[in-house]
Amino acid sequence: MTVNAPGASQDLTQLISRAAQKTGADFDYLLNTAARESGFDPRAKAPTSSASGLFQFIDQTWLGMVKQHGAKHGMAAEAAKIEVSANGRYRVTDPAARDDILDMRFDPAKAAVMAGEYAGDAANALRNKLGREPDAGELYMAHFLGSKGAGDLILAAESNPDSRADSLFPAAARANRRLFTENGRPASVAELRNTLMHIGGAEGAPRAPSAPPPDAAFRSADVRREADWTAPPSRNLTRLASVPSAGPGRVLSPGTIEALAELDAPQRAKRKA
Repeated sequence: MTVNAPGASQDLTQLISRAAQKTGADFDYLLNTAARESGFDPRAKAPTSSASGLFQFIDQTWLGMVKQHGAKHGMAAEAAKIEVSANGRYRVTDPAARDDILDMRFDPAKAAVMAGEYAGDAANALRNKLGREPDAGELYMAHFLGSKGAGDLILAAESNPDSRADSLFPAAARANRRLFTENGRPASVAELRNTLMHIGGAEGAPRAPSAPPPDAAFRSADVRREADWTAPPSRNLTRLASVPSAGPGRVLSPGTIEALAELDAPQRAKRKA
C-alpha cells in the first residue's frame, strides 16, 4: 500500500514509481526516502556538505552509482568518464565533465533510478551478509550506515546485544551523541538497531524511550560509505514494508554531517596498508 506523501506532486510520484519499476526497488521505500532526505525538493542542497538533489547523494556516492549503473539508464557516456583511483575513490579528470555529471543529481528522474539501484545494491549486500531478506528498517540502516555498517550492527545486536554501540561506530558516536545515548548512558548496539529500525518504519520495531521520534529523523546522505558498492543489484527485490515519511527539512545538525563520513575509516586504512 502506498502511504500518503504530502508535498509530492503527481508528476514526482509517477516519476518515482517508474524508477521503482525500472530498478526493482520498493516504491513506498523510494517515495518516503525522498520525503525524508529532501522534502521532495529536486533542487535541495545541503549547506555544509556535497549532498544534493531529491535523494541527497554526496559526490562520491553519485559518481560511484553512475559508474556502476549509469549505462543502463542512458548515462553510458558519463559513466565512461568516471575513473576509479588506486585508493578506491571515483574521479573525473575533466572538471567541466565532472560538474555536469554531479549536476545530474538535480534531475529527479536520474536521481530516482540511482536511488533505486542504491537500494538494490544495499539489499543484495545485506542479503549476502545475513543469509535472508532485509526488511524495511534494515534497508534504512544501510541507507544510514552503508550496507557494511548495517550488517555489522545487525549481527552485533544478535550476538552481543548489550555491547556499546559507540565502540562499533566511534566516529558516528562522536558526531551524534544523541543517537548513541540512552537515558544518559552509552546506547547498546541493540538499542541503536531498534532506534534506526523505528525511524526506518519497520513494523513492530521496538522503540527505546529516548529514541528520536520519526518526525526528527536524520538526513543520512553523508553517513553512507563512499565505496560500498560491490554487490550486483537485485532484479527481484522482495516488497519491503512501507517507510513513513519524516517530513521535509528535518536534518542532522550541520556540525555532524561530514564527521559521519568517517564511519569507513578502518576500511580506508586497510586499503592503504
